[in-house]
Amino acid sequence: MAGVHRSPHSGSSIEFAQYRPYAQGDDLRNVDWKLYGRTDRLHIKQYQEETTLRCTLLLDCSASMDYTSHVLTKFDYARMLVACLAMLLHRQRDAAGFIAYHKDLVQYVPPLSNPQHLRRIFVEMDNLRPQGTGDTAGALHYLGDVLKPRGMVVLVSDLLHPIDEMIDHLKSLRARRHDVVVLQISDPAEQTFPFGNSATFVDAESGDEQYAVPDAVRGQYLASRQEHFDLVRRECLANEIDIAEFTTTEPLDRALHFFLNHRNHALIRSSLKSRRAAGGRR
Repeated sequence: MAGVHRSPHSGSSIEFAQYRPYAQGDDLRNVDWKLYGRTDRLHIKQYQEETTLRCTLLLDCSASMDYTSHVLTKFDYARMLVACLAMLLHRQRDAAGFIAYHKDLVQYVPPLSNPQHLRRIFVEMDNLRPQGTGDTAGALHYLGDVLKPRGMVVLVSDLLHPIDEMIDHLKSLRARRHDVVVLQISDPAEQTFPFGNSATFVDAESGDEQYAVPDAVRGQYLASRQEHFDLVRRECLANEIDIAEFTTTEPLDRALHFFLNHRNHALIRSSLKSRRAAGGRR
């Protein structure tokens, strides 16, 4: 099934795009010999191919994703977002893959683009429950081993874990020319720490308890949180990895628009690089 995206790369599909002058090393099978007979110059035929994007969606299923300060947990929001992205990819005739993980790899569904495959992703997601610690680095490492063709990777997580290894594996995916997007899911209370009464706070993943007076620790908490996520964003942007934060109280369409804008910009960037490379060969 062909994709609806125009590839920025020239291929050998059925739709002719343009001629370019022959360069040493080009495949002689692509020379237009009829044009050579008329012009006495060698030219290569280039074709515009339609491409199927191979996109793998990673869903963080660690216990910290089970938090909510209102109705919808981060996990529920993230799961709905991944389902919407999978449906969007399917309707664009792209191939959607899926990875669910916590401290272990829970499920891997390789990218395909048929309706039965989409239903399988939905069924797998419906059976998931957040639990335990998270190992985003391990999931990315596994994906790097199994994801051979160049494609897109979308990580959906609250990013509440040590980041050094995660960043290293994101960089590794970019070095292999995969397109990478990070969608950070947060609860509004995590952004403002609005609690008023003294309470015992429990770490959802480790079970550790900490008694605290919110007014006394709010400033330090918010500063530490800002420092953590600023570092994540700097590292991502420095490696051409798009990242954005979404809260569980805002509509899903904002995240979907972000994804589509990223996809369009990625196509433009890739097209410009291909044109520069083709120009350098002339």
